[in-house]
This record gives sequence, structure tokens and C-alpha cells, in this order.
Amino acid sequence: MEKFTNLLQEKNIDALVVLNIENSNSATTRYISGFSGSTSIIIFSKDRRIIITDSRYWEQVKLETEFELVKFKGGQRFISLVAEILKKLGVKNVGIEKQRISLALFEALKAELDVNYIDVSNEILQLRAIKNDDEIEKIRKAIFIAEEAFRKTLEIVKEGITEKEVSAYLEYQMKLLGADKIAFETIVAAGWRGALPHAMASEKRIEKGEPVVVDWGASYKGYVSDLTRVFCIGEPNEKVEEVHKVVLEAQERAINGIKAGLTGEAIDKLARERIEKNGYGEYFGHSLGHGIGLEVHEEPRFSSTYKNVINANSVVTVEPGIYLPGEFGIRIEDDILVTDEGCEVLSSLPRNIFII
Repeated sequence: MEKFTNLLQEKNIDALVVLNIENSNSATTRYISGFSGSTSIIIFSKDRRIIITDSRYWEQVKLETEFELVKFKGGQRFISLVAEILKKLGVKNVGIEKQRISLALFEALKAELDVNYIDVSNEILQLRAIKNDDEIEKIRKAIFIAEEAFRKTLEIVKEGITEKEVSAYLEYQMKLLGADKIAFETIVAAGWRGALPHAMASEKRIEKGEPVVVDWGASYKGYVSDLTRVFCIGEPNEKVEEVHKVVLEAQERAINGIKAGLTGEAIDKLARERIEKNGYGEYFGHSLGHGIGLEVHEEPRFSSTYKNVINANSVVTVEPGIYLPGEFGIRIEDDILVTDEGCEVLSSLPRNIFII
């Protein structure tokens, strides 16, 4: 509440409007109010905290937020109801997140309410980037669930199992261990498919000796984890071991160099230089990492284009990778908490290739 009240003052905003139509902006909605439903509109001013939702969520919203409740009834237009409330409040400057709403929705709002609209998309992302103790604990729990589920999944892996079977069992275990849901579509990519950084699990059967990239995460009370490890049924060949060693060294170099006050560009460079030095620079095409929280991809980022300073209490992934087309891919990913002195690695799974 204090963060958003300060934002109103800093930007000279009379009211902030958060439009969440069928999960279009559920992260900001949950962050500011606690409400986890798919449809709502928040009006946040210096004196009022209003949340509008429909009959599907009327009982749920009472349990999840202390905001003043307004029930949307059939036959109304959501935007018309919002405009009516804002007119009664006499607002002149309205804060919105242009990055989070459609052009059609924004134009409908402007047609109903002729005021000055101020985009606060980036400001809200920056507020969410710095986690409090409660948020960090939820992320820790999401990591614990994901790691335990991975350990249990390795117990059932055998030659000939399909990527989809591994993915399904891993997701099942996360649910049994307390996850609300999976954080994102689980990646299980064996052999040559591992060179596709975002390969979804397929019907491919896992063969002996080929590395398998697993990228997975759990959501716990809205907060997510994001991890990547590699396993192999039987011993991998020397080239796989060599590439894994390079990726691991790059990740360790970045982790050892992380601390608040550095730019995302500088941290990305630590890992990228090590991979380039070993001759694999062209095979590491994505950024080193991204923030996690209520969403899988948040601010800040470890990227060659991210020149902003990284603040303490940001939770960010560190995930270098090397992808050799037609052969295999290797990625290692951990979740870290940035501190003033350095960082804390929140995940605890060994980073070696898991041999089964």
C-alpha cells in the first residue's frame, strides 16, 4: 500500500486503474490487492481501495482482499462502471499500465472518461522487482517443491521413456508437493532437441547416452521458481561433458560476480565472456537471466542490452546455455537473490549432469 501511495504522489496521479480482463493483468492485481481471480478492475486512490469483480468471484474476493468491494452485474459494461466510479471521485489524472491492456480496452476507457492518462507500466514493474521477505519465502517454497519433484522424477526415468512422460510425472509430483500449478510449460528436450532452447516435451523416446535438458518450475501461492538441469541415461560422451563444463564455469563466474549496484549488462558479460573464450559464443543466443516473482519473466534482467542497475532483494535466474544444432544443448539454471554484498543461491540441486 505504501509503495503505491508513494507512486501516486510521485507521478501526480489521482487514481490508479488496474484492468484485469480474463487474466490480462493478474500479476499486478494480485500484487496490489491479493485477489487471484481472472477478472477484476482495481481503482486505487489516496483515499479509496476499490476492487470490482463479477459473481463468479464474489465469495473468493471477500476471502483474498480487504479492498472495498463493488459487484459487477450482468447487463453492465465493465468500462462504463469504472468510468462512473472515477467520475464520482472527480479524478483528472489516471494511472494505467499501457503494456498490460489492449488498444481496444484503452480506447473504450478513453471514450467513457476524458481525463489525462499516465502510463506507469515501468514504474510498477520496478516496484515488483524488489521483493519483501514474504515474497522471498514463497519463492523459496516454490523452489523446494520443484527440486523435490525433480528428484522423485529421476527415480522413474529409464531408457525408452518419452519426454512427455517425464514432463507429466514431474508436473504431477509438483502438484502433490503443494504447488498451486506449474509455473510454465515444462521443457524436456533429449538429444538433438536440446538445441532448441524452448522445446516443449514431445513423444520422442529418450535414448541411452543422450543429454536431456529439463526446464521446469512450480507456482506456490502465486510465486514461481524456474530451474534447469541436465540428466543422461548412461554416461554422456566427451563433447557433452566438455560443453557442460563450459556452461557450468560460465554460470559460476556470473554468480560469483553478482551484487547489487552492477548493471544487468555487466553481469551478463561475465558468463558470455567465458563461453566466447571457449569458442561457443555463437551458440549462446539468449540473455543470461530474468527476474521471477508473480510471473516467470519479470524485471530485472541479466542481458547485454539491460543497462539498468540491479537492486538488492531482486530474485533473478542465472541460466547460460550452449545449443549445438543437430547435436544437443546444455543449459544450467538457478534462482538467486541479489544482496548488497553479492548474492544467495536459493536453489540447491547439484549442477552436475545427473547420470541414471
